Amino acid sequence: MKKLLIFLAVLLNAKFIVGVGGYDLCKKDNIYKQFDGNCSINANITEYTKKEMPNVNAISIWITKDFNFKKWFQPKSLNKNIVKNGYIPLFIIYWWRDDISIKYVKKHQKEYFIFLNKCNKYLSKIKGKKYIIVNPEYNENGIEKWSGWNKIMIKSYKILKNKNRIIGYGLGDFGVYNVTFDYNNFNSFDKSFKAVKYYDFIAFQEMRAITRNSKSAILNTPYRSLEFAKFLYQKYHKPTFLAYLALSSYKDKNLQAEVYKRYAQLLPIFKKEAHLIGFNIFHLFDRPQQVGYFQKAEKYFGLIDKKGEKKPSYFWFLDIRQ
Repeated sequence: MKKLLIFLAVLLNAKFIVGVGGYDLCKKDNIYKQFDGNCSINANITEYTKKEMPNVNAISIWITKDFNFKKWFQPKSLNKNIVKNGYIPLFIIYWWRDDISIKYVKKHQKEYFIFLNKCNKYLSKIKGKKYIIVNPEYNENGIEKWSGWNKIMIKSYKILKNKNRIIGYGLGDFGVYNVTFDYNNFNSFDKSFKAVKYYDFIAFQEMRAITRNSKSAILNTPYRSLEFAKFLYQKYHKPTFLAYLALSSYKDKNLQAEVYKRYAQLLPIFKKEAHLIGFNIFHLFDRPQQVGYFQKAEKYFGLIDKKGEKKPSYFWFLDIRQ
């Protein structure tokens, strides 16, 4: 217990993590945009952030079920472009996706652990300290009330943990988004969350778009996530981390900007009352090829559009800092 308390004290006093998602970029006439399959990759995201975004100190990379360990995000490249440039790698391990259910986990857990061991070998080739978020959005389709999930997460932690890795237990914020303190949702996953005592921090996510959410619900996002983070810290006594914020600018760039403004204004309270240690955004650049739950709005999660132009939200994000 004493060692754990010392570790948590060090973590809470460590550098506040500000991360962005993305890696391969295209650059032409000094204008950067996300690689979309129609341009040549000739830059990486740290080339941009180093010039333009002094608040950013981490780059997030997703390791999904179909991740190609031999070709994608090769350690040599990450060590050169991320670690050597002074950035912290933030890995989000997302194997189960929306397929997750009790039946599916029981049937496929062997495959999952084979994959996780591959992750462990891959991560061992990347130098220095790294943050890892395991299984965000797991708490759906009945898993949230299944105590058997704890065994999966304990074993996951034991496979991944070493002295250079800070590991977070992932969660999705699901519920009634117009409600700020969503008591029913915040208490819905406790039975499957006992293994959090092994982890270094709690990671949660927020995703909103006008194609799925009302304007009032989107504007409520910062206040709701503050209450969620405070609840998590107070109940489970672990630092919190906003694993990824995805706010689409589809049809309303100013709405996206207003939400980022409110996050920037609330950040001191997040740090003080929820012991927030990190803030990561889903995409820095819009991704025209993106598809998913939010339909057309998926293409507009970035703070920089497909032409390389900064949206109003970009400038508020610069206020998210140490």
